[in-house]
Amino acid sequence: MSLGGIPSQGSAVLRPPIADSWRRSRLFGVEPELDRAAISIAEVDPRSRLMTAARPVLDQLVEQLTGTRFSILLADRDCRLVFRWFGDRGLQRQLEDLGVLHGSQLSEGRVGTNALGTPHESRQAVEIHGQEHYADALKRFSCYGHPIRHPLTGRIEGVLDITGESDSGNPLFGPLVKRVVGDIEQLVLESARACERRLFLAFQQATHHRSVPVAVLGGDLVFANETCIEQLRPADPTLLRTLLPQVPERGVFDTRLDVGDGISLSVVAERVEGSTDGAVFRIAKSPNSSRKPAPAMTKPARSILITGEPGTGRTTAARARAGVDDPVVLHAAALREEPRAWATRFTDLVAQPRTAVVLDDVHLLPESLLPLVGEALDNPESARLLLTSVPSNAMSPAVAAIAARCAETVTLVPLRERLDDLPAIAVTMLRDEYPDRKPHFTGTALAALRTHPWPGNLHELRAVMREVSGLPYTGVIDLAQLPPACRGSSRTRQLGGRELAERNAIVTALRASEGNKLRAARELGISRTTLYRRMQALGVTDDCPLL
Repeated sequence: MSLGGIPSQGSAVLRPPIADSWRRSRLFGVEPELDRAAISIAEVDPRSRLMTAARPVLDQLVEQLTGTRFSILLADRDCRLVFRWFGDRGLQRQLEDLGVLHGSQLSEGRVGTNALGTPHESRQAVEIHGQEHYADALKRFSCYGHPIRHPLTGRIEGVLDITGESDSGNPLFGPLVKRVVGDIEQLVLESARACERRLFLAFQQATHHRSVPVAVLGGDLVFANETCIEQLRPADPTLLRTLLPQVPERGVFDTRLDVGDGISLSVVAERVEGSTDGAVFRIAKSPNSSRKPAPAMTKPARSILITGEPGTGRTTAARARAGVDDPVVLHAAALREEPRAWATRFTDLVAQPRTAVVLDDVHLLPESLLPLVGEALDNPESARLLLTSVPSNAMSPAVAAIAARCAETVTLVPLRERLDDLPAIAVTMLRDEYPDRKPHFTGTALAALRTHPWPGNLHELRAVMREVSGLPYTGVIDLAQLPPACRGSSRTRQLGGRELAERNAIVTALRASEGNKLRAARELGISRTTLYRRMQALGVTDDCPLL
């Protein structure tokens, strides 16, 4: 029940900040019956900047609360638990039974109103007592939560919480948590300044020779010399941030980076000693690969099967391989309603040996017409046939039997697995719309395009580029000019290659199952609990796969 639009518990009207949190919890789809499967668990960095700064303050707080029946919980900027301490074994068992474990993600979207997720969401300190908790299982506790902000940027770095049983609330704990958070924020500031000094010294050392393109990235800072900025055009140095997670703690990371306009760069990176997330990047143009001799001309295959996901350009690829300027294209989907007329036309076309026929979407043909296609494939006197279809694992047995008769098979890779080619493809599509323009993508825009799952493949990318081309032309395309669905999150833009592939597999499975997580988990061969964990760790939101 609610009074005047304000949620209530029994006859008591909730305080405004708690009422707001309950509304958000309902919007998130959280149920009062706490679902532990919805709490994702992932590894956390014990040497993070937050933990390094908070450790001495937390040690002092532990001394103060030793012998009490309270717990101390610290979450990071993703609302994931990075520190736990319990003054009472019974309280520890109760909280652990509810999923309060190292690495647990305890946001409002997972467990409803709580003293970690609510300060993280509202950016305000909160006290939550007993019945004010949204989940029934949490109503036995009193909690005091306070966000930890970076003193320079104002960004949320974490949340500190003191929790006890509901009958042990203490009005002094609110001021105590505030004071402890202030001490942590001061150490975060000192740590940031020390890290900034290390990054700047590393940049100075790396740019001793001014001609070497160098960038140093760490935290919110980017140092780059002019030669680096020149080399990275049409992108910008922040594009290198997408590579940071792949740089090892020790040793050198060496890779190739495409920045658009057909420009490929060689990137060598290594960590800045004494920093938690800083790295030095040295840039150079990739040497041109040695020109290989042209392969000897061979007679093209008389029949070709071209498979791929929808939107990968199957028909375009078939036309390009037809060997004639204007091949005949028969669309199986459009002609299913007139099988006799279609069969007559198909028979007439394949009877002309010098003709090339593209049979588009052969997997959509009625099974009654498939033998006719098989006969044409087996007849050496028939026209050249190019079939397009879904991937082999999605074919029916009857279509697979026909596809097996083709002399050659070409498999088109989905766009999410062609990320190195994506910048050049996007620029080409934009120039198709406006040939006289020479657009350039910023690094953040390219990073967002690289991490979008692209369920519609090239068709979806072309639609996005059409939308972008309709905006006022400035010559530079930044993140803000991309459609909201393609902008991604800061978390996904920092994923490495293996994590990105895993994220895209989850997104694809969720789309195929129309958002049903149980079916998606079965398709991926994992439990639903594991799916929830990986979704949270990889930045896959509930609405992401259905955009």
